[in-house]
Amino acid sequence: MSAAEIADNKWELSATKPPVGTAASMAQMLLMGAFALFFVWIIVFSVIAIVTPPTEGSLADDYGKMGVDGSKEGATPEAAPE
Repeated sequence: MSAAEIADNKWELSATKPPVGTAASMAQMLLMGAFALFFVWIIVFSVIAIVTPPTEGSLADDYGKMGVDGSKEGATPEAAPE
């Protein structure tokens, strides 16, 4: 093995190591970590929403009770400020 081949192998060894100490690589790792945390947050709250029983009086129920003018049926309108 010649000296040129040995030097080439040392260059290849150093080229395979990622530069984790630079500002760009730190920012990329932080961005990937933030994306992973956001994805985990979505999954956790989706599971919570699936296993939580529905509540009574939701917005969908109130929508069905609305009158033509947007007020709830049977509700007395409040006096407008003068």
